[in-house]
Amino acid sequence: MATILQNDAGSPVTKKEILGWCMYDVADSAFTTVIVTALYAPYFSKIVVGDPQRADFLWGIAASVSELVVAILAPILGAIADFSGSRKKFLAACAVTIVFFTASLYFVGPGMTTLGLVLYILANIGFAGGGVFIDSFLPGISNDSNAGKISGLKWGMGYASGLVALLCCIPLADSVVENPTPHQLSLARLIPVVVAVYYAVMVIPTFLFLRDRSVKQQLPPGDNYFTVGFRQLKQTLKHIRRYRELFKLLIAFLVYNDGIVTVIYFAALYAAVTIGFTTGDILILFVAMNVVAAAGAFSFGWVADHIGQKRTIFISLTIWIAAVVVAYFSYSKGSFYVVATLAGIGMGSAQSVTRSLLALFTPKENAAEFFGFLGIAGKALAFLGPIVFGTVSRTTGSQRPAILSVGAFFVVGMILLSFVDEKRGKEASRIPVQAEA
Repeated sequence: MATILQNDAGSPVTKKEILGWCMYDVADSAFTTVIVTALYAPYFSKIVVGDPQRADFLWGIAASVSELVVAILAPILGAIADFSGSRKKFLAACAVTIVFFTASLYFVGPGMTTLGLVLYILANIGFAGGGVFIDSFLPGISNDSNAGKISGLKWGMGYASGLVALLCCIPLADSVVENPTPHQLSLARLIPVVVAVYYAVMVIPTFLFLRDRSVKQQLPPGDNYFTVGFRQLKQTLKHIRRYRELFKLLIAFLVYNDGIVTVIYFAALYAAVTIGFTTGDILILFVAMNVVAAAGAFSFGWVADHIGQKRTIFISLTIWIAAVVVAYFSYSKGSFYVVATLAGIGMGSAQSVTRSLLALFTPKENAAEFFGFLGIAGKALAFLGPIVFGTVSRTTGSQRPAILSVGAFFVVGMILLSFVDEKRGKEASRIPVQAEA
């Protein structure tokens, strides 16, 4: 495969390698689209729990627990992966975790709330952890002129894949109903199995084509990878002032991503409970949303490379604010399609462009560790939004004030983002952090 670019270190990068990197999102999106959002969430609410308000609360708790676990582990594991030159092995462990525990959701039936929550949490830990490690490859395969386009390509392919995964589940979707017949239940339980198989197949090119550009370092006498990992993290925190723009970005992302995560977790439940969408309607809704999200990721990646990542993120967060306001006032299926369009554009741009900006702020030698900090930023408060939504919904008996509360995360995130200096952040990325002996 011909070389299509040189990264900043001068190492050749091929189309095949970029394809391998993008294919992880192709696999991943089946999980987040079908399990987290579109079909398993309603299955959990209607069939497993049978109480929408209680299901909202429990779904928020499950999301929070898995996000918190990854937030705690990601930087340490990232530092270990960098030092041991084994990012790809950590990525493989996450992929196996997703496939195994997603397939295990087949065994969750009516009333099996605890089992459903535990298996979902474990699968979601694999999903969230995999996101940290796959994103850490971006600094090694991109440069200042193409990070936005490459990141947008990955996210765009992911959303398109989420659409394909949804279409694969069409024959099973109508079985997700309250009080299902034995035949309907048997069909509905196959949904996570389809996702697990789809994921396992689509992730293969990642491990065939993507190079692990991290270089294994010699362990100091008497040390192991865990002690070195903690020492590396200590060194990074010690030099935090050098990377202040990166950490400003992470703090802003910590807040506005919480709003995005909350919408993803509760979009299907809101459509079903508040607007009156059937399972078939939800499937069509998410097909439309994924088409828009794919277009948003592709186009906003190009926009970011031309007008700057920070400005592009501001635009996408403005769109998110509009989405939650329109959702609050939405009473018809037609108006909710406007919400889905806005959310799709915002979803396909904000996270993609944030990752490309972080890649430009990150020393390549510390990529997994620094993207581990993105894991913290993405997870540390990710428990708060779902809990706020679930608690407000349960307290008021309505999801409308709950969805409106999500807008606060976008507003505060925009304020924090305004303090980030892109130029200084890119300059700091040229100096890596070395672990002390």
